[in-house]
Amino acid sequence: MVYVDDIGSFPLPQEVTKDEFNKIYPLAQKAYAEGKDLHELSELKAFCLAVESSLRYKINSGLDVINYPQHYDMHKQFLDAIEEHQREPYLIERKYAVIPELSIVESEAKGYYENKEEKLKLKVCVTGCIELYLKTPFGYHIYKDVLDNLAKSVNRFLKNSILNTKYVKTQAVAIDEPSLGIVDLLDVEKDDLVSSIEKSVESVSTDVQIHLHSLKAAELPLRASGVDILTGEFASSPMNMELIKKSELENYDKFIRGGVSRTNIDYIIAELMEKGITPEGNKLVDDVNEIRKRYIKAKEFFGDRMLYAGPDCGLGAWPDQKVAQLLLKRTVKAVKGVH
Repeated sequence: MVYVDDIGSFPLPQEVTKDEFNKIYPLAQKAYAEGKDLHELSELKAFCLAVESSLRYKINSGLDVINYPQHYDMHKQFLDAIEEHQREPYLIERKYAVIPELSIVESEAKGYYENKEEKLKLKVCVTGCIELYLKTPFGYHIYKDVLDNLAKSVNRFLKNSILNTKYVKTQAVAIDEPSLGIVDLLDVEKDDLVSSIEKSVESVSTDVQIHLHSLKAAELPLRASGVDILTGEFASSPMNMELIKKSELENYDKFIRGGVSRTNIDYIIAELMEKGITPEGNKLVDDVNEIRKRYIKAKEFFGDRMLYAGPDCGLGAWPDQKVAQLLLKRTVKAVKGVH
């Protein structure tokens, strides 16, 4: 079976502004870490509303595995908490390595369970240690001790975020490393990068994905123990499919998550405008047959080494929740129509 999942980010509901959400997110994170019920805190009403709304749109799209809705900056979400609650440089205190959106997932999953008579299959994305490192003052110059502490912090976020309850099953986790293979890292050996990836996912007992924008550096996660699945963005970057072979996946006993629907909204809008088409509504979303062709091509290329499929990347920059949901729905329909 190929699971259809998503990457994470999603448009906010109209009732909540980006500035409002950004202002209260750190409060939600701290409150969740300290065991408070977020629904009972009036100052977090907008946070709960936004996450509940996006989660319901995702659930109703038909996804097999649902990534918690990410509305906050993917770097600040983790790096701010690490810097505020570090016991040594870039090593977060375990208690504060939390994702507050999961509080909403737990409460919403009960209704899903009662309606579907099955657990909500959850995916948890955490920004990877290499990506976070690039946002520190050290930039592209890698200091191994700092990178290792960030890897341990990522690991703490992952371990604290795996929910397995009556209503929720954490089907997969993912570390997001979009810069890996795109930027040049200095003063670092490949073995040290592999080691940092391994530390990030050490002793995580569920499907472990690594989300890459390019597969040029696929060698690193291929070599990393604990990583099960590499993501390839095949919709917007078809050449990615040529950067890794099925035989390599077999040799390392790894699998692929194929991106089969485009999410690079700026490019899509420009493309439509060049054709004289007003870039709005369902015109922004790839046709089901187009998505299906990409999926079939990827499935033929990777065979049983393809375990997940979905959009290339997140949908946070898309115009609104309805059109973002339409992309998810069409992706689900395209993949499920092949089985």
